[in-house]
Amino acid sequence: MIGKNKGLGKGFMSVFAKDLIKLNYYALDKKSCLTEMSEFLFDNGVINSQSGFLEDILERESLMSTGIGRKIAIPHARSKEVNQLKIAVYLLDNELEFESIDGELVKIIFMIAVPEEMKDKYMKVLSVVSNYFRDDEKRDRILTCDSIDDMCKYLKEIDDEI
Repeated sequence: MIGKNKGLGKGFMSVFAKDLIKLNYYALDKKSCLTEMSEFLFDNGVINSQSGFLEDILERESLMSTGIGRKIAIPHARSKEVNQLKIAVYLLDNELEFESIDGELVKIIFMIAVPEEMKDKYMKVLSVVSNYFRDDEKRDRILTCDSIDDMCKYLKEIDDEI
């Protein structure tokens, strides 16, 4: 059964939602953080199966780390378990080992859940999110964000390009 949408359809943005943002999350390690994030997506009705989606995320992660550098990770998967394309955002209290390409620890994680059939949109979302963080000023704003309302304002800039 699909969980309640809990505000996901309120017109905030197309791929981000206020209900899918956590600030000051303390992550023990990469796997437990990915597990928590997939549970968060399940609890918010974005995915049908937490374990099935997590398996897809971990499989993708085993191919190559999604730690893109500059303190950012973008774990992602196209999956039959996904109801709607959404991105969970966790700004961490700590920094996390993520096997990033630049060797730096990760401070913010964008978990992208994509329905299996949305290949083109999937590639566009990945591209727009990763390109946004090439700008040092934009990246620093998000990494030092201290309120969900401010985070929403910054994420809207990304969403508008998707």
